[in-house]
Amino acid sequence: MKRVLCLSALGLAALATACSTPAETTQTAAANVGPNGEPLVCRNIKVTGTRFPQKECKTAEAWEQYDAYTNGNAKESTDKFQRIQSGASTNAGG
Repeated sequence: MKRVLCLSALGLAALATACSTPAETTQTAAANVGPNGEPLVCRNIKVTGTRFPQKECKTAEAWEQYDAYTNGNAKESTDKFQRIQSGASTNAGG
């Protein structure tokens, strides 16, 4: 029994030291730089069907393009809905 506890304690100690190595911090710091050395901006994106957000990292310019694209799609959908729900097409029944 003492042998099992001793081995468990050694295993936990090794695991604790492996988790606190500085190699992890250098990997995350290097991961926040784009291919051309540009800094990356990370956002949490909501995903349909789960309550866990997805982390996505892009350059500031790429985020501007993404925002313009999604805002354009939202405006187009709203305009289409308003065109269908208003005007002569709603009064056709009578």
